[in-house]
Amino acid sequence: MSKSSELTPEDADRVIRREKNTVYNPAISTEEVAEELEISTEEAFELLEEAPRPSGKPVGNTHIWW
Repeated sequence: MSKSSELTPEDADRVIRREKNTVYNPAISTEEVAEELEISTEEAFELLEEAPRPSGKPVGNTHIWW
């Protein structure tokens, strides 16, 4: 069973909020969220799309969130 079944959009939002509060790196990629939550990039993207706060945009071959 995938770990993503235990995660909520709020978990993905938590990763974004923590990174935004770090001065050196105000944006985070979908891949970084996936790595932090130990899920696939596709699963992370779906969670982030449903999360209440992060704004995002495509940049090159990835999507960044803030």
